[in-house]
Amino acid sequence: MKVVCVGAHIFDVLGHPVGEIPPGQGWLALEQIRVTAAGTAGGTAVDLAKLGAEVISFGAIGDDTAGRVLRLLLAENGVDERLAVKPGRATPSTILPIRPNGERPSLHASGAMDMLTADDIDWDAVAEADVLHIGGPDALGDFSVDVLPRLLRFAREHGTVTTMDFLRTSVSPEVVELLRPCWANTRYLLPNDDQIRAITQIEDLRLAARTMRAHGVGTVIVTRGGDGSLVVDEALAEEIPAFRIPVVDTTGCGDGYTAGFIVGLCRNQDLLSSARLGTAASALVAQGLGSDAGIVDLPRTLGFLSERQTDLLHRNEEDITDCGRA
Repeated sequence: MKVVCVGAHIFDVLGHPVGEIPPGQGWLALEQIRVTAAGTAGGTAVDLAKLGAEVISFGAIGDDTAGRVLRLLLAENGVDERLAVKPGRATPSTILPIRPNGERPSLHASGAMDMLTADDIDWDAVAEADVLHIGGPDALGDFSVDVLPRLLRFAREHGTVTTMDFLRTSVSPEVVELLRPCWANTRYLLPNDDQIRAITQIEDLRLAARTMRAHGVGTVIVTRGGDGSLVVDEALAEEIPAFRIPVVDTTGCGDGYTAGFIVGLCRNQDLLSSARLGTAASALVAQGLGSDAGIVDLPRTLGFLSERQTDLLHRNEEDITDCGRA
């Protein structure tokens, strides 16, 4: 499995549990503080590597301490990181005070994220890959307009499967038009429910997914947190339920889903089986702190999926976590 990830790479600092921010110069004792490699490209790359894929990762970071640590975290998890360091700029970073119920308000600084260029990408690596994943085209600035359409077309011409996920919680409706040259070469689009409603301005998820397909996207997979996911292509519109799990942190659940789904495709599983593997990976992530939590390797992820098959049919709504939302 050879996968190239392009886009948002973020240095995350997470604390848990944070019921409230102390006023003034107050003090709060936490159970855990972690730093992780995150972002819809970086976090997905880590999960893919844990699931056994050979991963090359491209993105823009700053020449600061956060960037050096981010590169180290990616390398330690088996990612061949080829991040472009932009002198004088900061590395994209987020502070996440995780609430006891797993919700994750965020404090974010975009830094150098929008400075990625065509020269920062190894196009030969894209041609040789099984999958090209684009993470966060809504946050990549001019790259998404000037380079991304060519990159996706190049990938498809060389037989590389293309996937895409958004970064921001609230994506502007203008993204549909901005990325119009990309849609025909986007084989799989994996937004969460809030994102696809935002860009299409359509409340009904099935209709929103079909609208994106009408723009040229091949298959749309909408992650819906505790409500599972919705898979829509030309032949079907199928709901995949979530698992019952104890939730710690929902950060990176969508990245885990994307990684599991991609690995399923690379293993020649059918569309729905790949979505179920994505569901399992997402559920594992939600049970730990940070976007790289929970997933150990592919055998244990497959084992978790096998053990929880009954949960795909018999769910207790009170226990369902908000995993699966990017």
